[in-house]
Amino acid sequence: MPHIRIFFSDRIQVNALLVTLCLVAVLVLGSQSAASFPTYLLALAMVIAWRQWQGVFAVPLIWAVAALLGYLVLSSVWSEPFGGRGVATVASRAALVMLFVVAFSECGERSGVLTWLGRALTLAGAGAALAALIWFFIRNPENGRLSGLGQLDNHVVGALILGAVVLFALQRLFDEAATAWRCAAWVALGVMATAIFFSGSRNAWISVGLGTCIFVITRRAADVRRFVVAVTALIAALTLVLGLLVASDLTRSELLPRGDSHRLAIWVGSVSATLAENPWLGRGILTDDAVHVPGVATFEHPHNVYLAVFHQGGALGLVLMAVLVVTLIRILLRHFHEPDAKLALGLLGVALPAFVLDGHELIDKVGASWLLFWLPVGVGVGLSWRRMKQSP
Repeated sequence: MPHIRIFFSDRIQVNALLVTLCLVAVLVLGSQSAASFPTYLLALAMVIAWRQWQGVFAVPLIWAVAALLGYLVLSSVWSEPFGGRGVATVASRAALVMLFVVAFSECGERSGVLTWLGRALTLAGAGAALAALIWFFIRNPENGRLSGLGQLDNHVVGALILGAVVLFALQRLFDEAATAWRCAAWVALGVMATAIFFSGSRNAWISVGLGTCIFVITRRAADVRRFVVAVTALIAALTLVLGLLVASDLTRSELLPRGDSHRLAIWVGSVSATLAENPWLGRGILTDDAVHVPGVATFEHPHNVYLAVFHQGGALGLVLMAVLVVTLIRILLRHFHEPDAKLALGLLGVALPAFVLDGHELIDKVGASWLLFWLPVGVGVGLSWRRMKQSP
């Protein structure tokens, strides 16, 4: 009992528990609304204690986060149709994202937080992947693609979420001293890799593979220079191999069995609509971003996060996102020897290429974007904030 009282008297430990529950809920709860419940508790805890974390606004990166989120919320003003309820929904979700980033940045002050989170996600990810595999072989879907249960029911999104968890499991392999946890990590990696393979998502295969390689390089490279050289060579080699596979008639159908899934036509349609209406400010975050491809179908969104930001916020939105990403990467490289920074670089290695082919929003309830993008942002804010506190 005394230990429990001590635990709950420490605000950072409580926030760390809520952060862990937020992310684990994505894997184990079928409803996104149910998974969001811990995020409401986390936001409430952060608002109540706002005086204790207001120093985070000395960190330039948090202003880049606020600028992007605030601008996308502001874009609701020129959205069609404009609605007060929609504005309130977007604003509340942006606030949840912002408070999650700050909370996670604070959690980095406790060395055991990522250990908790990594262990919890490793076990939850293994369980979710195993359940998805069992359901896949029982159901034997006609399209041959594994889709997880609950929030992982989309084969691409589910595979990318599991891909993020793969990096947490890999981190356990590098950092755990206990044999039991290392064995658990190996089993989890095998189960999740199998589930990702049966998802049939080429995007997930390539993005998760790239992110995994980048994470391993962070753990092996002696310094930033060698890391940058190795990653540059890796990306160049991957680009060359993919180019050769696509160029060859013998391998193109294996790599892209469904062709480009009309991606090029979708992107052209999305960009054309935004350029015709408002290229600088975008069409607004509440404006329907469905894309009609004549003679094919109407697609719900542009299947590209960068084009989605362009649709919502125009060129200005893309610039704000680019500033955020570049600033984040610079911070992570500056703190290259920190384990948190290595994990965040790996997660960005999954997210940034994956966003080219899938995804359509940065402001959402807890889900894939929180794991793949906003968590690394929280790491970057935390590293900068701690450095400022330690500086004279």
